[in-house]
Amino acid sequence: MSKKCILGIDVSTSRIGIAAIAENEKLLFADTITFKNKDLSLEDRAIGFENTLRKIIKVEKLNPVAVFIEEPFTAFGGGKTSANTMAKLQRFNGMCCLATRKIFDEDSTLLPARVCRSLNEIKIPRGSNTKKLIIDWVSAKYPKDFTYELTRHGNPKPGTDDKADAVVVALAGLKRYKATI
Repeated sequence: MSKKCILGIDVSTSRIGIAAIAENEKLLFADTITFKNKDLSLEDRAIGFENTLRKIIKVEKLNPVAVFIEEPFTAFGGGKTSANTMAKLQRFNGMCCLATRKIFDEDSTLLPARVCRSLNEIKIPRGSNTKKLIIDWVSAKYPKDFTYELTRHGNPKPGTDDKADAVVVALAGLKRYKATI
């Protein structure tokens, strides 16, 4: 029997976080797809994403009723992001949206990160470590279901923030979905 859920996806060019949330907010699935080969084209990464997502849906017996993807940034972040990086991320995000369309025969909905946080009442004070606060928030909400490993220095392993972001996107998507039914 398949599990009805909302899918939340956090796309970056090196990792994609995927989470599935049931209508009662139970966390059904959360993981990260990592693209280890830096020479892999965006097109090959998108194909890898599509194939992996198809496997996850089948193995986990998920039945997504809606898919929400974190919208890529559209503004420069204080010297941290170049126009080339933003263009690459926009392009890859579009490819991932197309992949979900091919799998589910429906468009996904893009949600800005700030909207996802707002819908979940997550407050990020200026100057805070946003990634750590999101991981902590998701860990507190799902202490048994959201697990991750630490590096030898005691930090969450790379990709943990992408997985946590996907959970936040899925929860925000669930709230949006419930508002429309």
